[in-house]
Amino acid sequence: MNKNSASKLYEYRIRYNAGEERSFLDNFHYYMAENAKQAFSFHDKIMAKKHLAHQDISIEKYNPYSERWEDETSILNDH
Repeated sequence: MNKNSASKLYEYRIRYNAGEERSFLDNFHYYMAENAKQAFSFHDKIMAKKHLAHQDISIEKYNPYSERWEDETSILNDH
């Protein structure tokens, strides 16, 4: 693969909890991905593989220039 054709990866974090009955404790998973949909796909596959019941709350992209997490939760509505 050519160095110039490689896709840039961004850091994403997905906030989730164990479901409505145990919603008092949120957890995070962190992923390196090209976009929010890809990061959520990784998360979804891992949760399914481990057979974990969960409730997804948000997905955020880390902006290294502002050193802040930017909300991209709107992609969750697409699933």
